[in-house]
Parts: sequence; structure tokens; C-alpha cells
Amino acid sequence: MNTIEVRNLVKYYNRGKVKAVDDISFDVPEGSRFGFLGPNGAGKTTTIRCLLGLLQKTAGEVTIFGKPVNPTKEVYFRNRVGYLPGELGLYKQMTGFQLVEYFSKLYDVDIDRIFIKDVAERLQIDMERKMGVLSKGNKQKIGVLTALMGKFDLLVMDEPTSGLDPLMQSEFYNIVSERQKESNCTVFVSSHVLPEVEKFCDKVAIIKNGKIIEISDIQNLKAKSLKNIELDFFTGKSKESFVLYLKTTFPNVIIQTQYETQVSFLLSPAETLKILREISDREWEGAPIRDVLIKHSSLENIFMEYYKDENNNQKIMGGGTL
Repeated sequence: MNTIEVRNLVKYYNRGKVKAVDDISFDVPEGSRFGFLGPNGAGKTTTIRCLLGLLQKTAGEVTIFGKPVNPTKEVYFRNRVGYLPGELGLYKQMTGFQLVEYFSKLYDVDIDRIFIKDVAERLQIDMERKMGVLSKGNKQKIGVLTALMGKFDLLVMDEPTSGLDPLMQSEFYNIVSERQKESNCTVFVSSHVLPEVEKFCDKVAIIKNGKIIEISDIQNLKAKSLKNIELDFFTGKSKESFVLYLKTTFPNVIIQTQYETQVSFLLSPAETLKILREISDREWEGAPIRDVLIKHSSLENIFMEYYKDENNNQKIMGGGTL
């Protein structure tokens, strides 16, 4: 059973002049951790608002829990969905405790005060301070808390770790994982940060310019993730010798930058393992490599792989199911 089903969703802005979401389709299975991945401006927030009935779609069908979403009618699933918007609008004069109480009445849900206290401590939230004096990161923590405060069947979170430091980001995903195990809820998370999605989600849809270009499980996504390798040589002659080898041995290599003794390039995970074995066993023009740096693949690098496939006449997907 699918918690969310989207079919041929289209959303125009500016009287039809701007197409924010362009005929996308996907399913989110019940109990899954679904990542909605794309750069800023890709259409993630517009899609989420259409999912929840906060925006009137231009065309297409959206169902949640098996029923159509219609923003002109009462949203029947209100008490079953925890939502963290990308842009928080919090009442400046309310404290964290007051905000939780207020939202609990809107949702008509019982507050688990022990859970609230635990999350506040783990995210280091001062629940007595008013929203108007909080930093962006602390406001984000309050938003996370309100989205998790009920045992919802579906959690929809738009860029949930925006403004959080790396330690708090890790703790956030730990809390969501625990909440999911407790309630068996479905989690829908949008992000433009690839490592976050890889660590937490089991399925992912990639969107760019309003179109879904891939729907995949995480293992397949990682196989597409190019590695960014930077090498530093003792001499320019050594570097030139290596670059010649690189172009000859790996015809699909993408060389990003070259300096006198340095080169930066992109390779697939399998090719990266091969080249690491090679550079550890030999010298280049009589000198070993001075330094090696391998960076995590960026979202842009994954797009580069998909568009390379498109140029090889492999059709970019307009949608799909999981």
C-alpha cells in the first residue's frame, strides 16, 4: 500500500507563464523513508504544498492514505500528518511551550510531554524563550519539535535540517528514526544535501527544473555518485604523466581542474577503487603522489551522470513508481 500517490502533477505560476512542477509521478510506500532530492528552486516545496492541499494544482492527481487531496474541501487527514514547512512562520510572542500547546489544539492531538521534554533536551531547545528572539537554527528546532509532537502516520518535512549544525543534524535523524520505529509512520523528506538523504532514506526521487529525472533506491543512487578525487604531485612532470594515463585508461573521466602539480577529476565508485590501487602501487616520473583527497559526490555530479546518459539516448524519466 502507498501512503502517497502522485500522478502527472503539474503546477503553473504567474498565470501559466512559469511551470514550477512539470508532469511528475511517483509513489511513496507505507512505512518507507522517501527522499525528495533536488537543488534549490527545483520544485520540491511546490510539490509538497500540492501534496498537502496547501496549493491548488494545475493538473494531475494526488492521493494520501488512498483518498484524493482537494484543497477546496476539509483536509480529512489533518490529524494524521506532521508537517515541517521550508519557511517557518512562528508567532513571535509565543514561547516553545506555548507554541506546542497551540499546535496541539489545532491538530487536536494529545501531547506526549515526556517525548517533548526529551526532544527539547536532545536538540538543546530553550522552551521558555519567545520565538522572536531565537536564531534561525533554534527556530528550526522548534519547527522539528512541532512536526514530531504527535504520533502521526505521515511526516512531511521540507529541508528539515536547514540552519542546524552537523551535530544537531545527526541528532535530528536519530530522533526521526526512533519516532518511525515507534509509530511505523511514513517519512517524506526534501533536501538538496545528498549525504543526508543517503544516510537516512531508502528511496529517493531526484527533481530538477520541475521534472523528476530519476526514482531509485539508495544503493543504485550511490552507484551513480561520482567521486571527486584531488591529487597533488611533487612535480609538474609527474602530474602530466598521470593525466595522460588517466585519459587513456578512463575515457569517461571528467577532469575538473588542473594546476602545476595538482589535478581534480570525477570517477565512478568502481573506477575510483581501481585507480586507488593503481596510484598506491606505482610512481609517476620517478616520484610518488604527495597527497590524495576524495570528496563526497555532490548532487551536481549526480546530475552530470544522468545528463550524460540522456546524451547517450537514454530517456530521462518523467515519473515512475517504487
